[in-house]
Amino acid sequence: DFPFGQAAMLFQAIYLEGLARPAEGVRLLLRVLLEKYREAGGERRMKCGVRAIRTAGGRATALVLDDGSEVSADRILSSIGGAETAALVEAPAGANEPAAPRPPRPGVVTYVETLTVLDREPRELGWTDTMVFFNEGTDFHYERPAAPVDPRSGVLCLPNNFRYTDAERPREGLLRVTSLANYEAWAGAEPAAYAEMKRVWFERVQRSARRFLPAVPEAAFAAATRATDMFTPRTIERFTGHRHGAIYGSPDKRPRGDIGLSNLHLCGTDQGLLGIVGSMISGITMANLHLLS
Repeated sequence: DFPFGQAAMLFQAIYLEGLARPAEGVRLLLRVLLEKYREAGGERRMKCGVRAIRTAGGRATALVLDDGSEVSADRILSSIGGAETAALVEAPAGANEPAAPRPPRPGVVTYVETLTVLDREPRELGWTDTMVFFNEGTDFHYERPAAPVDPRSGVLCLPNNFRYTDAERPREGLLRVTSLANYEAWAGAEPAAYAEMKRVWFERVQRSARRFLPAVPEAAFAAATRATDMFTPRTIERFTGHRHGAIYGSPDKRPRGDIGLSNLHLCGTDQGLLGIVGSMISGITMANLHLLS
């Protein structure tokens, strides 16, 4: 069900034009969007989460913040996800109010990512690729695995191998590997068990991914390694609020951002566009459609 237009754009970007990234990362793009937002009269508030969304007459009437204060607006965009937004919507008080629509289902596809910090450029180890999408078999299983992680496939990234100026070049070598994971397997683990799971699956993911790079002796790789880290579905859930650590959100996409209230609209991955760039394009698209028209 992947939209043909998005597939064509991905083919052009990857195979015809090549992968690219801003030297400063996504922060550069976010600064531009924030400046445009402020120029339009927007105000950014930090550390004031939304506790509830009040409704009446099929509309959102106010956002109740964590400190109990309320904020109202003619129209509201929510980027926290469809199921997560629906969970904040309070039931209307009036007897004749319309019934709440069926909320989007929470997503279940999530990931782990391992990070290895090196004391040298990856190319010094013979690794000259930038990104490698790997899969060990003829069939690719894009689904929640039964095990805590499915190391058979994933994305291997060596960001040092992008073209930089000398001033832009990262100070450390980096090796990132991302693989599909099972949220439930990680969610209930006690601290000691959780740490052991990270140790075990870090090694398995790394071992699997490095099969798709030129071989480096273990002793040489260990000597070049300065630090390691790993995030899990629990990490994603903690810092994004997405249920199940589902980075790409619900399988129920809402192309117009509709969620059952006439002035409340979704933007981000649950609206339909995926990834960092897709989320930003979604925000711009939904703002143009619902706020600036």
